[in-house]
Amino acid sequence: MAVKVGITGPTGSIKAEVLGKIIDILQKEGKIVQGVLVSENTENNKLTGYSLYDLNTKKKVLFADVSIMSRAKIDKIGVDTRLLEEILIPSLVKAREEADYIVIDEIAKLEGTTKIVQKEINNTLEYDKPLIVTLHKKSRNPVLQEIRSLEGVRVFDLTPINKNLLPFKVLRVLKGEEGS
Repeated sequence: MAVKVGITGPTGSIKAEVLGKIIDILQKEGKIVQGVLVSENTENNKLTGYSLYDLNTKKKVLFADVSIMSRAKIDKIGVDTRLLEEILIPSLVKAREEADYIVIDEIAKLEGTTKIVQKEINNTLEYDKPLIVTLHKKSRNPVLQEIRSLEGVRVFDLTPINKNLLPFKVLRVLKGEEGS
């Protein structure tokens, strides 16, 4: 069974920075890393939406914004579910087929949007390939509990103290150099 790693941390934490470093190191080693990254969009220090970036196609789209009227929401922000599915689903399908490592950033935010997205994420979680996911640290979050219960999953809690060492620890675990 492939190793799966979860990285949790509080909002505004350095998850994206650590994930970027892990992806960068894997790519420099010639590994194929595919999946999706989520970034926050802000205006005057206020969250206004989210963008999704496909690591394979390099396509970035604004899929959630305060201007979007939708029943699907992330943090009370409307989600363009068609646009989200249009990027996320092919990205994860291709990652399952071709990648050495699969990445799903902010998995809990994405998973709650539509049943189709949820199914695609679950298919990817259950797939036998090394996987790295990030999520906000909320103990009540059912996605976090679900990920913790998967076989072969290691969850790392990111802190300002371990942020510089964590990418290397995660890489050792992904490569099977460090036991559970």
